[in-house]
Amino acid sequence: MALKFIGGLVLCSFISTALAQTSLQQVEQAAGSGIQNSAASQKKIDALDDEQRQLLQNYRNVIAESDQLRVYNQQLGSIIENQRNELSSIDQQINDIERTQQGIMPLMARMLDALAIFVSLDLPFLQEERNNRINQLRGLLLSADISVAEKYRRVLEAYQIELEYGRTIEAYRDKNPDGKLVDYLRLGRAGFYYVTLDGEAAYGFDIKTRQWLVLDNSYLNSLQKGLQIARKQSAPSMLTLPIRTLEH
Repeated sequence: MALKFIGGLVLCSFISTALAQTSLQQVEQAAGSGIQNSAASQKKIDALDDEQRQLLQNYRNVIAESDQLRVYNQQLGSIIENQRNELSSIDQQINDIERTQQGIMPLMARMLDALAIFVSLDLPFLQEERNNRINQLRGLLLSADISVAEKYRRVLEAYQIELEYGRTIEAYRDKNPDGKLVDYLRLGRAGFYYVTLDGEAAYGFDIKTRQWLVLDNSYLNSLQKGLQIARKQSAPSMLTLPIRTLEH
């Protein structure tokens, strides 16, 4: 009986030990599984955290780019507005130039008309040259390949040439109204004369009657001296000659 009891105790002890070991293994397995699950969960959490940080960084980058684009758009808007103002100003200038050209073309035509009248009423020196200059300018005004500025400059140049005639003396050889070669002498616009090539006769132009009048032979020496001065063959000196309105 005693042996059976002892054997039962041993059997019970073995069973208990086996059960204990089995429970410990289960606990260990459960713990290991829990640790693995925790590690996997932590990895998921870490991955989500990294993803959130990346999303946050992307968001901040988008906000920064948006701010830069807003500033750029504002600057670009200012540039475009300035360009619009400049284009408007250029358009206005073009319109002003067109109006100026519309006004200056008739003005230049009137200037040439006035110059032609002046030449016809002036002392009759270099008439062909002066009239040709005016006629060339009239043709110039009709030329499409020459700028208005250049046309205006040429008209003013013609006026300047006429102005210079009043400040200079000149001697040249040309035909007189009778078709004979003579030596002309111009003293500014104060007097205009010619002497025959043989030096025997002299004439002066009377602006009032617009006729050539015979001069007294006493003027011949002064006229010859005047011709030499104009040709730079003699030093300037006093001349005694009748002026534009001659007594006759």
